Amino acid sequence: MKVRIQRTPHGLDAAWDTAFGTRSFFSATPWLKHAYATAATAPYYFMGHEDDDLLAALPAHPLEADVPYVFCRPDFVLGRRYDVPWAEELMPALALGGRNPSHGKAAARDAGALRAVLESAEERAREDGMRSVCFLYVDQDDEALRAALSGAGYTDLPFETAYSLAVPSAAEGGFDAYRARFGRETRRRIRRDLRALDTAGVTYRLEGLTGDLIDRIAPLELNLYAKYGTPADADAFRRVLHSIATHTGDTVRVLTAELDGKLAGFVLFFTHRGEMYARQTGYDYTVKGEVPLYFGLLYYELLQLAVAEGVTAIHYGTGSGNVKLSRGCVGRAQLAYVKAFDPVTEGRVAELRLADHGADIPGEPGGAGEPGEAREADLPA
Repeated sequence: MKVRIQRTPHGLDAAWDTAFGTRSFFSATPWLKHAYATAATAPYYFMGHEDDDLLAALPAHPLEADVPYVFCRPDFVLGRRYDVPWAEELMPALALGGRNPSHGKAAARDAGALRAVLESAEERAREDGMRSVCFLYVDQDDEALRAALSGAGYTDLPFETAYSLAVPSAAEGGFDAYRARFGRETRRRIRRDLRALDTAGVTYRLEGLTGDLIDRIAPLELNLYAKYGTPADADAFRRVLHSIATHTGDTVRVLTAELDGKLAGFVLFFTHRGEMYARQTGYDYTVKGEVPLYFGLLYYELLQLAVAEGVTAIHYGTGSGNVKLSRGCVGRAQLAYVKAFDPVTEGRVAELRLADHGADIPGEPGGAGEPGEAREADLPA
């Protein structure tokens, strides 16, 4: 078994994508091409091969202290969660997995091959003068990856929760089956939302991500950032959207909502190997008013599209847990795995583990929480 390393995603064949399991779009080639095009330093792509057989695969992104993808930086996310001023000592860092704040993945058909690519990644991080290597947003149920990281000496920390919605097939009843999952009060709330959307005359349109559409939707997401005090660079944001349009191909689409012929909201999402990933959303609040467009776009209309296309799950990422639970999502705990190369910093990371180990997993569909718009907008990655 040999480890092969390359610095561009171009040339990664279908074997790379098929080696990854579920919830793996952000480690798949369409997203990796976007991440490569917007990276300050070229990423790494590690592959464990036996002859022509791909046994393990791992993307990795060198991150300097000033990169804008803050939710993928260990200093920002650990400093934010644990309020530790020394987190900056973790930078620069080699971030393993897809450059996205949820569902960090490695492909692992063989435990030995996975160990080998992790060892190779750490060697490169040390050679490049990184101060740490990390694997953020590891799903709690990814036992093979967790075992490999623990065996390689990483410290695991309770971290985030990612939310997903199981999509009932058309044969199972589709949208009616979705509504039947809830108790009477939530079913009444959904009926009230649908009635308000219908009364307002909301119309939906499914579109590709074109330059013209980018110009129309970008201000809406910037409105969302401004509403909740999330800093955003408008020019950089548009460049990210253009890169996504250029590099992710037909995996990306946009569902828009109009009121009285005016664009009122959108959700940008990806479809990959039978799963959807709701990535970005935004609204014109002067047009939207009190109409529940957030639920109409991200749940009701997107779910009906997923049913029609035979999609099995919609993944909504992290943040705004109560809102997502209130519309049927289930939470999946995620852990952050960190290895600092400085012994003092590594000791501090270990102290965090001792002080706070044991993540809570949110409840089942229909959990508590007031309905409303998501209140944490991830910076575009």
